[in-house]
Amino acid sequence: MNNTPELTPDTESAAGPRTLRRGLQVLNTLREHGPAGLSVTALARATGLQRPTIYRLLAALIDSGLVGNVGHSKLFVAKLDAPPAPPASQDPRIEPTLPAMRRLAQATGDAVFLVVHDGHESISLWREIGPYPVQILATYAGKRQPLGVGSGGMALLAALPDPEVERIIECNSSELELYGGMTAREMRRLVENTRMRGYSVVGNHAVRGALGVGCALLDRRGKPLLAISVTAITERMPAQRQREIAGLIRTELSGLVLK
Repeated sequence: MNNTPELTPDTESAAGPRTLRRGLQVLNTLREHGPAGLSVTALARATGLQRPTIYRLLAALIDSGLVGNVGHSKLFVAKLDAPPAPPASQDPRIEPTLPAMRRLAQATGDAVFLVVHDGHESISLWREIGPYPVQILATYAGKRQPLGVGSGGMALLAALPDPEVERIIECNSSELELYGGMTAREMRRLVENTRMRGYSVVGNHAVRGALGVGCALLDRRGKPLLAISVTAITERMPAQRQREIAGLIRTELSGLVLK
């Protein structure tokens, strides 16, 4: 049984313009601020919108080419003011993973993400959207967040040595509560669970109402190279499906040849 609420014609007619107005509000706020850029927190303060709403609107604006990042920072600018940045497709890890991600998106129906590790953060390099009508677009190309708050980042974090895991958690501890009330203690528990399962399961932290499953690709020394995750609404992710999706991701990762 699908418990996802359906939009009626009346709610659609109300939701569409409201979302458009909010998107334009975010875009205009960025344009008014100029090339220095604004963080999600600053945007929420300036517009009165909640952070999850800001993230969703930014994802759509970035996909439309209207908003960009200031370099590799957490600041966002209206595209006309943004400094030119090389496209994410220049990253050599994207091209060999694209066929695998597209197969996973079709097989699961859900959104698939390519995530890599950079210091104490994860970076989303790419996403593929599946055919299921309700998609959780938890992140977008270029988005950075504390390593481990998403399922792809958690798969990467859990593959690191214990001292590095602890250093990263401590480094990010002041930011974790911004992600659905995540704590350092919870992060450590998720690392242990990921190692026991062999894949990560992270729900309701980076995006409320979402649950993601992620697996990391390791090199011969056991160092994580990248992770692929699948995210869907929680109702679509019972434990059995989590295991099935993890199996699909592992199969695709086992066939990857990076340049």
